[in-house]
Amino acid sequence: MPGPGRGGPPLAGIRVLDFTHAAAGPFATMFLGDLGAQVIKIEKPGRGDGSRHMGSPMLGPLDSEYYISLNRNKRSVLIDLSTSDGVRIARDLAAVSDVVVQNFRPGVMDRLGLGYEDLRAVRPGLVYCSVSAFGDLGPWRDRPANDIIMQSVSGLMGITGEVGGGPVRIGAPISDFSSGLFALSGILTALLARYNHPDGQHVEVSMLDASIAMMSNYIPSVVTLGARVPRLGRGHAQIVPYQAFQCADGEYVMVGAFTNGFWRRLAEAVGHPEWLTDERFGSNARRLEHRDELLSQLEEIFQARPRDEWIEVLEEADVPNSPVLELHDAVVSEQALESCSTQRIEADGAVVDVVGLPIRGEHWELHPPTMPPSMGDHTGEVMRDVLGVDSATIQGLVERGVLGVAESSINPQGARSTP
Repeated sequence: MPGPGRGGPPLAGIRVLDFTHAAAGPFATMFLGDLGAQVIKIEKPGRGDGSRHMGSPMLGPLDSEYYISLNRNKRSVLIDLSTSDGVRIARDLAAVSDVVVQNFRPGVMDRLGLGYEDLRAVRPGLVYCSVSAFGDLGPWRDRPANDIIMQSVSGLMGITGEVGGGPVRIGAPISDFSSGLFALSGILTALLARYNHPDGQHVEVSMLDASIAMMSNYIPSVVTLGARVPRLGRGHAQIVPYQAFQCADGEYVMVGAFTNGFWRRLAEAVGHPEWLTDERFGSNARRLEHRDELLSQLEEIFQARPRDEWIEVLEEADVPNSPVLELHDAVVSEQALESCSTQRIEADGAVVDVVGLPIRGEHWELHPPTMPPSMGDHTGEVMRDVLGVDSATIQGLVERGVLGVAESSINPQGARSTP
């Protein structure tokens, strides 16, 4: 929250031309908008971002829950990039932007004349970020992919699931969102690097690389030693005990005894101090060797009392623990509410709750959140204010199908939201 001595949004004055769609790219550009950048979202007339059609409609027929979750603090401009005039307008916008972000397949933007080399020629110092499934090199370069494909081919699904069962998709689109976070990091790094490298640069993020990076702790043994990571359900392949246990009331308590100190406290808390001198359990390596013996005993112990009693016992012993919460409970926990894990946007009588930015800065504020734009909300406004195009010319471009607009968007008073 704003307070004495705090500055404005750290990216105020930075303009981002956003060609991204679906999830990975929009996740990154949404946070750039939170940090104060002016984000101009380019969408296809008549359809818009594909995420508008994912999930259920929420604020309108083309304002789905999925789209709303990823597109606050942006301006929507509809440009038909299959037309020469549309490409010319996009290039004009790039010429007055600091950052371009796109997540088409490799080669698409180059064929349109909107690739890195094309746009750096009209905007020296441009930071250009490309997010794609497999990157610009390799035999899979041109394959179509999305989050579930990336979870599958990266190994994320392969290590997730119950013992003896099949692979399970991780509930959150972790490949999309991790790629978006790496893109955000790359863009911010490249902006900082302009102090020493004023020519700008091309930042590339592969969703496959980002997904594999999420398994960093397993890579040394898998790649160097040829190890295999088994599916362990609620358990962990490298730490024991580090999992959820079912209690007498059917609820689950998560126990994370990831150090020997926590292990000793856990053994005493559950009434088995003799485990502390048991050679089978003397170190994490030994506990891994005797996983089944230890876990079978712990499962029986936790079944003897209800979850809330165990949480009280473990809290008293200072053992890392928590209830296993469903999402609808997790987002209204006292901690999530206190830390503002979600935020509410209210505009024009509409109310929507979205995820917050999980970054705090001591000396800066975030941009006040604005409602994700309806399709084409800001076409007229951006053409006028950013490129200086007059209303008659805008109307002509709309009539020729080069631009698309929302109702009354040529009139500045008609825009639903203005970041």
